Amino acid sequence: MTRIQFPVKYFEQNLVFGTEGSVYAYYELQPFNYDYRSNDDKLSLHGNLEAFYWNIHADTHALVVPEYQSLEEHRQAMEERLCEGLREAGKRHIQTAIDHLRGKDIHQHRFFIGVKLKPTTVKGLSFFGELNYIWKDFRRYLNNQAGTDMPEVFQEEIEAYQVQEELIYSRVNSFLRARRVDPADLEWLIRRGFYRGIADTPRRKDWVPQAVPVEVKGKKAKRPGRDILTLAEGRFDDSHGRQLVVEQFIGNQAKQGYMAFLTLSHIPDKAPFPGLEWLYCLQRLSFPVEASVRTETIEYGKALSQVLNKKKELKAEDEHAVESGEETSYHILNSRQEANELESNLRTDKFPLINTSIVLCVSASNQEQLNLRIQTVRDMYSDMMIQVEVPYGDQWRAFNEFIPGAKRYITDYVHFMDPAAVGASMIGATRQLGDGQGYFIGMSQNLPVFFQHDRGPKDKKLSTTASAAFIGSLGAGKSLGANLLAYQALLSGAKVLIFDPKDERAHWPEYLPELKDISRVVTLRASAEDRGKLDPLVGAHSIQDRAAATETAKRILQFLARAADGTYEAIVIGKAVDHVVQHAERPSMMKVIDTLKAGLREAPEKRQDSLEEIVDVLSYLATSGQGQLLFGDGTQKAIDLSLPLTILQVEDLKLPEESQTDFGRMAIALLMAISDFSRRFSNQPSSEFKLVLFDESWRLAKVREGRAILEELVRTGRSKNAAIYLISQNAKDMLGEEIRSNLGCRFVFRCRDTKEAEAACQILGIEADENNIETIRNLPTGMCLMSDLEKRVNEVEIRVLEERLFTAFDTRPGSRKQPGLEAVRQ
Repeated sequence: MTRIQFPVKYFEQNLVFGTEGSVYAYYELQPFNYDYRSNDDKLSLHGNLEAFYWNIHADTHALVVPEYQSLEEHRQAMEERLCEGLREAGKRHIQTAIDHLRGKDIHQHRFFIGVKLKPTTVKGLSFFGELNYIWKDFRRYLNNQAGTDMPEVFQEEIEAYQVQEELIYSRVNSFLRARRVDPADLEWLIRRGFYRGIADTPRRKDWVPQAVPVEVKGKKAKRPGRDILTLAEGRFDDSHGRQLVVEQFIGNQAKQGYMAFLTLSHIPDKAPFPGLEWLYCLQRLSFPVEASVRTETIEYGKALSQVLNKKKELKAEDEHAVESGEETSYHILNSRQEANELESNLRTDKFPLINTSIVLCVSASNQEQLNLRIQTVRDMYSDMMIQVEVPYGDQWRAFNEFIPGAKRYITDYVHFMDPAAVGASMIGATRQLGDGQGYFIGMSQNLPVFFQHDRGPKDKKLSTTASAAFIGSLGAGKSLGANLLAYQALLSGAKVLIFDPKDERAHWPEYLPELKDISRVVTLRASAEDRGKLDPLVGAHSIQDRAAATETAKRILQFLARAADGTYEAIVIGKAVDHVVQHAERPSMMKVIDTLKAGLREAPEKRQDSLEEIVDVLSYLATSGQGQLLFGDGTQKAIDLSLPLTILQVEDLKLPEESQTDFGRMAIALLMAISDFSRRFSNQPSSEFKLVLFDESWRLAKVREGRAILEELVRTGRSKNAAIYLISQNAKDMLGEEIRSNLGCRFVFRCRDTKEAEAACQILGIEADENNIETIRNLPTGMCLMSDLEKRVNEVEIRVLEERLFTAFDTRPGSRKQPGLEAVRQ
């Protein structure tokens, strides 16, 4: 094995001091979404990377590394969040997901970039002090080369590098969103390479390399200890030539990991963009691939000089061939043409050349898997006309290139690229989706998607709403997805209210026994025994609830009486409601009608006819059909919301497309009352998270009154520690700014209609181009496009792994037999 000195001498904060004398400042790039973005957006992102490489004027080291997620740690974290009453069912649900994911590489990519700082010297020394420092530097060099000492680092040097790092950090953030890494990140980045293909890298809590404070010639300094070498553990074997085998002791047992390092030896010069994202493409694979990209900037003047010299060499070779009577080889002719083009481009754009080397790492737990992965990577790049080599005898050198602070060890596969070509790597772009924590809800191609229902309000960086929309045609899978998320919220202790107008969830307590004792199915029928259950004035006890109930009662009565805002009739109705709320011991809608009747005699003569008509209409609706649900007489009790799950089942509620008829108006009035009930549910003074699931919300959004209620519920959800889930067939009805801007996650399932697909694109925040529209129109059942809290968009296949849950949540006609319900009813 080639002997290479461990390349890191010391690190502090985000500065890495190499044994070769170099100092790098490292940063972690904030990942950004790339799929389903418009070409203009992609060009803008590419422009940021191009500008970075154009302006950085320093050597850089970019790293793409996967961070593995422990399924066991994930299981333990989820079980800690389970509520007591559903603990056993929750454990079963979590374990089913863990078993489903076992054997898969659960990871997320992280992106780092290091910038080499310019050498600095200690300032403020006398002339003799400067000579002394130079001698000290030479002694450092000798000690370093001999490997007999770890030379000290002067405090002035560290401070000078920190000042320089401030400027670099500002420059990096001018083009890319980044944060400084910390010592824990550097410890992980260095140590992780020694555990490839074996296990997740063990972490050392609060570990930093040791450094002994010393004083050299009156100057404060730090002398690094040798404990940093403990990061380089394990036994390596490179006898194969094209791979490395590392052995570690894990749990007192020797385990081996296999890794191979590949280089990109040729990248097409004139590849189109978007289209050749030569690093981002690795995320399409079903296994993680690491990447190390090192660049050296050749300034315009020096680059042009090198090109001109190369042209002279090629011309001389061409002339020599002619003098020899031989034909000039195609290689020389092609190279001369490329050199001419490069010279022309350099003189026109005056860009620097970027001396770039690209090393990839593939790892596995056994030889066969490693060989299969290597071939998969080569095949993928072959389709992109990119040549991949597995260099023989250079595997250990390549291994060290991945260590932060190391130098370039492999110099045989260097590309002279312009900043645009280097930026085309699209480092930082990610396919990651979801929250990275929480319950498993499905797969985004090869990546699992985890969802935590209350992350939005709790995450300090986000501080956003937890509300969501589920949009799609009949049978596309939107109800199945929403039901799964609602069930998982229950497992973690949330209180859930479901408005179910199609009788698709009342059977849950029977099919899912764990819900039997915590559920209340409220069946709202057009009968005397259900009278007043939706009376907005019943059960409003707090000042806030009474005020909201008063406004809802006014809206419902005006809506049913066709009394427009601002008219005399609307004012009379409003006064009657206010009187009942202020003076009645137990306010109710029937008492409002009685108040209206009593006030007829006091009304102006010319208004009496219209008021009598309103009283007659309201009296009739209050005593017939489903109108009885709205008009209580004060003796009824409010619906009990004490149980974790409440399902409001409105039987035979015919939701109209329009609201011209009295029958249609009554249905809308009932929905308005249910919305008020949902508001009251959300306003409960509880630290528990509350979730309201509104099925068929598109019907409510079709009328002005209903849209206003939805907007209020969505807008105020975050402040109430609540979320609203809206299930709708029509994306166009979700386009109101109040609704759309206050949605966290969006799930768009198949939309057959072109106009609906265009509206769905707008909901997702993606361009409504032909490709995206066709994708949405042809999504398979159960597949959706998801926009998560970070506004990343990608495909997700919703997976309900437990058969009993799938049976309970399946809303297809005839998918199950309806058993007799034994849930707590009211």
